[in-house]
Amino acid sequence: MSALPESRRPPEPLPLRAGPWSAELRGEELADIRYDGTLLLRAVRPVVRDEDWNTVPVTVVDRQVSRRPDGWSAALVLRFRGPDPTGPLDYDGRVEVTVEGDGLTVSFAGTARAAFRRNRIGLVVLHPLGDAGRPVEVVHTDGSVVPATWPEAISPHQPFRDVRGLRWQREGVRAALDLDGDVFETEDQRNWTDASFKTYSTPLSEPFPVELAPGDQVHQTARLHAAGRASTVHAEPRASSAQQVVVTGAARALVPALSLGATPRSGAAPAWAQPDSGFAAVLVELTRAEPDWPAVLAAATREADSLGAALDVRVVAQEPTDVRAAVELLDPSRLGRIGVFDAVGHVTTRPLWEALLKAAHGADVPLVAGARSHFAELNRRIGDLPPDAPALTCSITPQMHAAEVPHIVDSLAGQEAVARDAVRLSGGRAVHLGPVTLRQRFNAVATSGRQASARPDPLQPSRFTAAWTLGSVCALTRRGVESLCFYEVSGAGGIGDADRLYPVGELLTVLARLRGCQVLATRAPGGVAAYPVRTADGLRVVLARLADTPMRYDVQGPDGGSASVELEAWSTAEVRLT
Repeated sequence: MSALPESRRPPEPLPLRAGPWSAELRGEELADIRYDGTLLLRAVRPVVRDEDWNTVPVTVVDRQVSRRPDGWSAALVLRFRGPDPTGPLDYDGRVEVTVEGDGLTVSFAGTARAAFRRNRIGLVVLHPLGDAGRPVEVVHTDGSVVPATWPEAISPHQPFRDVRGLRWQREGVRAALDLDGDVFETEDQRNWTDASFKTYSTPLSEPFPVELAPGDQVHQTARLHAAGRASTVHAEPRASSAQQVVVTGAARALVPALSLGATPRSGAAPAWAQPDSGFAAVLVELTRAEPDWPAVLAAATREADSLGAALDVRVVAQEPTDVRAAVELLDPSRLGRIGVFDAVGHVTTRPLWEALLKAAHGADVPLVAGARSHFAELNRRIGDLPPDAPALTCSITPQMHAAEVPHIVDSLAGQEAVARDAVRLSGGRAVHLGPVTLRQRFNAVATSGRQASARPDPLQPSRFTAAWTLGSVCALTRRGVESLCFYEVSGAGGIGDADRLYPVGELLTVLARLRGCQVLATRAPGGVAAYPVRTADGLRVVLARLADTPMRYDVQGPDGGSASVELEAWSTAEVRLT
């Protein structure tokens, strides 16, 4: 089975160097922008976001690159095109990149080919997570320069507004970013598990969506200047030879309970299901019209029974009466957990919580509150949630803003930040994270009222998803996180089809049976996820290669044991150490 399906293979990056500058062209994105080896920006890219905040797919129609002894330039012709209820969404763009001397300039010119409603069009600048906690100066549109700090905890709202430029230093390199063509502001994209801070236009204080007419244009420019010499020597990574993964004796956490989402419109339970699967629950949402609820619950119960799991029921309610009607259908003996969310705001409101407490009175069932959608809603609405809720939850998806494979992999760092801050917000209460899905299950920010589920990702049955999921388990495992829910039981968004497990299903069925075992800390290079679990039979280390090239790893245990393993691109493996 191919690690990546053809439709999801990223374009081959084009490395570009001139003097102290280096970067990569990845499709329409200028990425990994460095000066004297120091990372200054993760990326600059143009985006078109429709009225529901969907990122419109883009095609590079033409690319011309010119290299000179003192610099280089690139010109990209782009076509943004996507579905729209009233007709095709169609937009032309041109990006020009120039590197010369101490400056790097990215300019964008866009023209609407058809009428449509947009929420955002223009350049976005992605800043590295390593900037968290570092000082920065914000240049405002009136010319004033104000000292600030990149947030360490995930900022629920924009940390910088009215931005015309930024000034900062890193590793001895002084950098200045100037932006033209609109007023910009900065948000903390870790709210959606992106591994970046993002500076974008137009400010969210401006009305949206905006009607575009054919011929309407946008012109924006980002200019980055740098000077100085890096104080850190940046060694080129070795392309071959073994890399070392060191497992320390320090206990990091316990393996959390693992759950699966219920399969929509499920029929019979899959043939591979076993009642000793180790999965703690099947999570089912009651989101459709009330007459459908008995059938939805019956299908989820069949799947839960086939896996020896409980039901985790989440009621998505319009009114408190919806909560009472749902709870009356439930068998408390089959329930592992129950929660409730508002159908519009996607968080647990206090009237709905009171209705759940009243309806579930006398039933010994754990309750959960939080956000049905992203951590962003949990972070922004934490003060509105019921203070007596014994547990908190939110969902996770890596493709809220970008769908490219490198961005999905980078999101693992964002997940680690989400787990850390969810535990912080919980104040000692249990945290249940998930469902974790490759694509968002519904559009929580649609302005049109359309919240249709996204199509399953072709990556789902591939080796990539198993490798990425191990990275996700590593990122989300920490003290205070009691359970993780991934994907669905079966089907296009599941861990297998009716007859067999996908690679991600094989991985999760192994991890589910390790619930409650001790997870140890590791030191590992980039490009690998390592999950060392101490069991009664010894130390088991599950590894995943998070890159499209093979690599051999020497795994060192805390008690002197060692093993060597060759990992193919996007593959997983397990070693046992004595």
